[in-house]
Amino acid sequence: MEEADWLFRKMVRRFVKERDKVDVEGVSLPALMVLNKLIRDGSQRLGDLGEELDFTSGAVTGLCDKLESKGLAKRVRMEHDRRAIWLDITEQGRCLMDRHRNVGTRSITTLFEGMTSEQLKEFIQFSTQIVNNLDRYAATLNRLAQDNEHNACVTDVRNAKTSRFLSY
Repeated sequence: MEEADWLFRKMVRRFVKERDKVDVEGVSLPALMVLNKLIRDGSQRLGDLGEELDFTSGAVTGLCDKLESKGLAKRVRMEHDRRAIWLDITEQGRCLMDRHRNVGTRSITTLFEGMTSEQLKEFIQFSTQIVNNLDRYAATLNRLAQDNEHNACVTDVRNAKTSRFLSY
């Protein structure tokens, strides 16, 4: 389990690091995901974008600011709900996505290159299980930390076995 934990964390960090190096005419991969969603589903409320793409509200705001400053998307207030802010793609944004429509496909094929369809099926099953486990991850660890808060120290951490893992 230790090795699986380490490789999972390494994979997540490495993916984010590599993803953040991608630059398509000054537009990041997460911003391209936003534009793709706008093309596919039309105008979106900012909150819905964050929820559906699994971005924080701060990340969505930052991405929208960048897309708007480049003329690729625009914020819109709807007549029926003046409080909600929506994002829509511009013609310039559509042209950018049209020019680079192969980037998303290449992203996927590069990530899963060399895997058989059976391995991909297993990967999907494992990933689904991890995503389901993440639903209770923070709550479980926070509850454990609270339970442990008043425990007495029983080991001298200075002499503990060194490991790259939090504890095992």
